Amino acid sequence: MKKVNITEIKEEPWQSPGGNYAAHFKGISIALGRDPESLDLAKRHSFDLEWTRVPPGKHNF
Repeated sequence: MKKVNITEIKEEPWQSPGGNYAAHFKGISIALGRDPESLDLAKRHSFDLEWTRVPPGKHNF
């Protein structure tokens, strides 16, 4: 079994062009070894796990 520490995963910010929607994502499945570009089901997980944080005053899309 693979383990990852969430604090070691890079957080990726996202914001809508108008600024009303924003979120920060941590791709846990990618940190566990999922190949994000592969379409081969043998190289992908059956589901994706992601940690999402929404800043105060913003809406999740």
